[in-house]
Amino acid sequence: MTDSSSALIVRLDALGDTLALAPLLLALRDAAVPTDIVVAPAARDLFVRAALRRAYIAPFAQRDDSAANRSAIRDFAEQLRPNRYSHILVATEDPAGYRLAAALAAPHRVGFQNGWGKPLKSLWVRSLLTETRYRSAGLDARAPHECEVLFSLGTSLLAPGAHPSRDPAALRGLILERDVAARHRIALQLTSKWERLGIAHSDVRTFLDRARERVGDITLLAPDAERASIADLTAGLPGIEWFADLRSWIAAIAAADVLIAPDSGAIHVAGILGTPCVAVYESGRDYALQRARWSPWAAPNATLEGTAEWPQRALDSLASLQESIHT
Repeated sequence: MTDSSSALIVRLDALGDTLALAPLLLALRDAAVPTDIVVAPAARDLFVRAALRRAYIAPFAQRDDSAANRSAIRDFAEQLRPNRYSHILVATEDPAGYRLAAALAAPHRVGFQNGWGKPLKSLWVRSLLTETRYRSAGLDARAPHECEVLFSLGTSLLAPGAHPSRDPAALRGLILERDVAARHRIALQLTSKWERLGIAHSDVRTFLDRARERVGDITLLAPDAERASIADLTAGLPGIEWFADLRSWIAAIAAADVLIAPDSGAIHVAGILGTPCVAVYESGRDYALQRARWSPWAAPNATLEGTAEWPQRALDSLASLQESIHT
């Protein structure tokens, strides 16, 4: 790294995916590398001001190969060009990220290629970048965590042997503006992601009823934007905390003793904050690899497959996490 090094990271993905950049952002900040980021609108307010230099919302569409969208990418590159980045780190599979890197023509353009998994795309990517890192086209049998995969993009900017931090005391400041007092409560995330992972809302209600019998009150967190899609899940439940803004939701997870949630943005927030988490994943043959790739990064956790037995297993895991907190 030189004193003139600066980086732009392009991550055009969902909130949980974007959070996997946290260890890389921390390392670049500690190495005094000025770092900007381009994100999708959903991650607009994810990282606090102290986490990086600037955050940009991508002003172009994803997976859109139209002439108008290519023009929008080139116009955005012209807007960014005065920043004179030394490194563009393309942390997305979306072609728009690679086109932006090529349009900026920074000296170092680093991104992913998929080898023989996607040979034509790999050749195309290599034509736009100066360096590539291999990542499997599907789930990688070596089972690296997504935080480790993304961290590899920035190694040329960091000291030899640098590795991604798993220290929540250091990581939490990237997404939490100020520390929050513990509220000594257990939180359950209510979200449409339960059903999208094949987990019936009735099973979530069963877990909630059993948990209340076993441990008492459970705090219910829910996104205001999903009121309609989770109406059957929330019907008749008192005291739901609905969140319309990202900051308040992150603070609520930070204040919890334990969070129970499906494989979603919530468990990745908990993973960066260090909030103990019971995480439930979609059942199937890819469960082990999905768990390895997307487990809560820096938090004590129990990861469960969403089989018919998950409510009871989640209760047992919750008890174990509570015990470890109080010993």
